Amino acid sequence: MAIALSKEKIQALTGLHLIYSFLTLFAVNFVVLHLVNMLFPTHVVLGTYSISHWWAMCHSVLRLTLIGTAVIPLVSYYEWKQKTTFSSKQWMLTYFAVNFLAIWEITRFADNLGLGVSSLWVVILLAIVFDWAQGVSMMALGKRLK
Repeated sequence: MAIALSKEKIQALTGLHLIYSFLTLFAVNFVVLHLVNMLFPTHVVLGTYSISHWWAMCHSVLRLTLIGTAVIPLVSYYEWKQKTTFSSKQWMLTYFAVNFLAIWEITRFADNLGLGVSSLWVVILLAIVFDWAQGVSMMALGKRLK
């Protein structure tokens, strides 16, 4: 039995899902970046002479979360146009690419955002860790919202 939803209800639910996704991604990204910085302080550096550790965390995590959240409607639009649905594997690969590009972009502006890394392989490893943590949390969020 199909449930009929109005256009307004679908839009409201989509908006709520984006807000929940943003909050979930922000919390997960914050925890992951903090743990990685604590475990590997020589490879992942937070802060500059003018930006404190916590302010760098907020800037970097907010930017990463905004980029990650912006991908959700873009993928949904792509799915709609292609008349397909992404599998979990496709979502994970997409977010790996997004995280890699976002982290690389954030670290290029280390003077402004306060996040620096020692080399490109650290960016790749960070993208893998963020991808895994975000994937687990978003799957849990998806199950909770159903």
